[in-house]
Amino acid sequence: MKQSIVDEILISREMKNEKTVALVRFVLFSITSIMDSLSYLGWIKYTIVTPSLVTVTLDFIFLIFASIVLPVVTFLPYKHYLKFFTITIDYFIIGLMIYLDPTIQKENGLIYFIAMTSAIFIYQFNLLRHSKIGTIFGAFIAFVYFLVISIGLGEGYPFDLIPMMIGFGMILAVGYVTTVSNIEMVKEANAKQMMERYLPSQLVSEFYKNKVQLEPGGENKEVTILFSDIRSFTKFAEQRSAEEVVQFLNEYLSRMTDVIFRFNGTIDKFIGDAIMTIFGAPIKRDDDALRAVKSAVSMIRELEKLNLRMNSPVDKLEVGIGIHTGEAIVGNIGSDRRLDYTVIGDNVNLASRIEGLTKHYNCPILISESTFKQVDGKYSLEDGFEIREIDQVIVKGKSKPITVYEVICLAT
Repeated sequence: MKQSIVDEILISREMKNEKTVALVRFVLFSITSIMDSLSYLGWIKYTIVTPSLVTVTLDFIFLIFASIVLPVVTFLPYKHYLKFFTITIDYFIIGLMIYLDPTIQKENGLIYFIAMTSAIFIYQFNLLRHSKIGTIFGAFIAFVYFLVISIGLGEGYPFDLIPMMIGFGMILAVGYVTTVSNIEMVKEANAKQMMERYLPSQLVSEFYKNKVQLEPGGENKEVTILFSDIRSFTKFAEQRSAEEVVQFLNEYLSRMTDVIFRFNGTIDKFIGDAIMTIFGAPIKRDDDALRAVKSAVSMIRELEKLNLRMNSPVDKLEVGIGIHTGEAIVGNIGSDRRLDYTVIGDNVNLASRIEGLTKHYNCPILISESTFKQVDGKYSLEDGFEIREIDQVIVKGKSKPITVYEVICLAT
C-alpha cells in the first residue's frame, strides 16, 4: 500500500528528529563527561559533591554509546525500530548512573524526586521524535523506570508515592496529546495548503468549521461550470518574450483568481491562459449559478482595468466566457501519486463548447438555458448586467439544439 504525501512528510520528519535526538544526546554526554572529568581532577568545582572515578567512568561509557548511535542514525538507512532501542537504553543508562554513582544523593526521600525528574526529562527529550508509537512506548518505559528506581532505591514505601504517580501519569498523557496534536497540525496544514490552491480562504475556513473532508473518489452533483479563455492569445504570445508572457499570465491569472474567490468559486485548473471554475462544489449553495454569472461580469471588468494599465490599443485583450449548469462527477480524481479536485462529465464538455461559441457570436459571455433558468428573476440592472436570448445551436457532440443566452455587461 502506497503512503500518502503527509505520511511521507511525517516519516521524513521522524528521521530528521531521530538525528536531532542523537546529536543532543551526544552533546549532553560530552558536556557531562568533560565537566565531571575536570571536577574529578580538581581543576573546576561546579557541584557540592565532587565526582568520583565511578562517575567519570560511567560518563565515558555513556558517551561511547552516544558516539555509536549518532553515526548510525546519521549515515545508515533509517529503521523505525531503532527508536525503541534508544529509548530503552536512555532510561537504562540514567537508571544505571543513579544506581552506581555514589555522588547522587538518595537519602531522605530525595530519590523519589530524582526518579521523577529524570524520567520526565528523558520522556520530554524523546518527544522530539514526534512519533505517536514512540511516545506511547516512551511513556510506558518512563513509568516502569520511575517505579523501579523509586521502590528499588527508596527507603520504604513513601506516603506520597501515589500522588506522585498520578501527577507523573498526567505529564505523560500531556506529552502524548502534544505529539498527536503536532502530527494532526502537520496534516491539517498540508490539507489547507492544498485546498487554498483552488478554494477561497472563507470556504477553507468553512470546511474546518463544518469538519468537511475532501475524500478520494467522486459524487454526482449539480454544479455550475465556468470556462474562460483569452482570445488570440497565441498571437499575443508570439510577439513577446517568454519572460513577458509568463509575467503577464501571472498577473492576469492572479486578478482573475481574486475575482473568482470573491464569489466563492472553486478553481478547478489553469489550462494555459484558460481557467476552469466550479460553483457548487465542494459546498453547494442556492445561488451558485448567479454567483458564476456575477463572477464572469467582474472578470470582464477586471480585464478592462488590465487593458487600461497596459495602455496599448493594439494589445487590447478580450476573453470568452461560457457558463453551464448541470450534473457532473465531482471529487478527488487521479492516480495514487497525484489527485486533483475536479469535475468530469458531459456537462463539463458542454460548458467548454459554449465558451467556444463566444467567438462565433462575438460576445464575451454566453450561458446555457439551464443556467439562465436558475438566475432568471434573481438579478436586476443594479447588478451591472442584462441577459438576452441569442440563439439555438447544436454543439459538437450533441444531437439536439440548446438555447444560449448572452450576458451583457452594462456601463458603470
